[in-house]
Amino acid sequence: MINWEQVNQEVRQLLIDLIKINTTNPPGNELEAAKYLQAVFEREGIDSTIYEAMPGRGNLVARIPGSGQARPLVLMAHLDVVAANPAQWSHDPFGAEIDDGYIWGRGAIDMKGMLAMETMALLLLKRSGQTPGREIILAATADEEAGSEQGLEWLLKQDVPGLLDAEYVINEGGEGKLEGGVPVYACQNGEKGVLWVKMKVRGIPGHASMPSSDNAIIRMAKLLSRIGRYKPAVSLSETARGFLSGMAQAKGVRISPDSANLDYSLRLFAARHFKNERSVQAMLYNTISPTIIRAGEKTNVLPEACEATLDCRLTPGETPEGFLGKLKSLINDASVEWEILQEAEPTESPINTELFAIIRNSAQTVNPKALTVPYLSPGATDSRHFRKRGITAYGFFPVILSETELQRMHGIDERISLTNLHQGIRILYEVVKGIAGVC
Repeated sequence: MINWEQVNQEVRQLLIDLIKINTTNPPGNELEAAKYLQAVFEREGIDSTIYEAMPGRGNLVARIPGSGQARPLVLMAHLDVVAANPAQWSHDPFGAEIDDGYIWGRGAIDMKGMLAMETMALLLLKRSGQTPGREIILAATADEEAGSEQGLEWLLKQDVPGLLDAEYVINEGGEGKLEGGVPVYACQNGEKGVLWVKMKVRGIPGHASMPSSDNAIIRMAKLLSRIGRYKPAVSLSETARGFLSGMAQAKGVRISPDSANLDYSLRLFAARHFKNERSVQAMLYNTISPTIIRAGEKTNVLPEACEATLDCRLTPGETPEGFLGKLKSLINDASVEWEILQEAEPTESPINTELFAIIRNSAQTVNPKALTVPYLSPGATDSRHFRKRGITAYGFFPVILSETELQRMHGIDERISLTNLHQGIRILYEVVKGIAGVC
């Protein structure tokens, strides 16, 4: 029998220790956190290896061998965190203080909280003394917050045994929320695609005391106003349909899945119930967000050019190339110069899998009222690197977060409740145990 009070104490300490290791990226310094985990696993007799992409950029892979009846499961987590300004926080962002039923600190949600749960799940599986039907691998990587070039993207090129042979991956990207008292867990099985693009317009430089009708900044402002007026059509992917159908069930709204007007009903439901929830709205549209504008060097000199960077996120079914064509049509100015900075196709994993069923059942085992719904993430995670290789990857962080708590991620006073941490490890271990085929 598992002593869950002891487990709760252990997972708390794991998270406290991980938060106290400052892995702000840049520079990262993930090696220190990787060494900490390696010491934990060594004490438990779990093999692990650290791979350094560059000095200080540590990636750790730990594993429990399986009988080979099925392909491996990879538990993913990133070691790095975004910056935190201590002057803005009510608690030291790297102090890992326990106060008011929460552990406070950068990474509590994104994503050292889940890393602590995954580590604890691996320890519990090892302590069970049973051989899983498949190898269970934990990959704790560097550099996710800055693109993963020194993290998973690099690690997958190193021929690390088991990673690219995996059948399933569990990573960040899905959190739970309460809907009318019903706990609804989002299982992130898809991500929107990315198109980062720079557009440049040129003007006539000269002395600013003599205004020109061909001012690059004014030209750019007119083009950006067209983007501001852009009203995209709703684009319902299979993941978005599944999410909205599940949320309708949670809210007690009946929407027949066999209805000839299913998409119309789901759009109407989303408009009525999620009008002000940006994370849900972002699932339903191709989006364009201007993020950077650069022009000029001196106050009294007319700039010769103005550049604007656009962050476009694409729903499944769209391609970066196709959306760039639509963007050019929207701007409708042949003189604009375009530069693609980054592009990635949208990705989706199927939900008619053994692992999705186990995730749904595990949540209900711990919380009988729980529902699990698919989810399309507006942002990117390392799961995309597996999905584009045909490996089923889910984001499943089994916690219940309010909108306010979720906004603390990458923000001020990030924290996770002890209740979430304790319930989360129970759910996650049920998932790992179930897919590993042990009792």
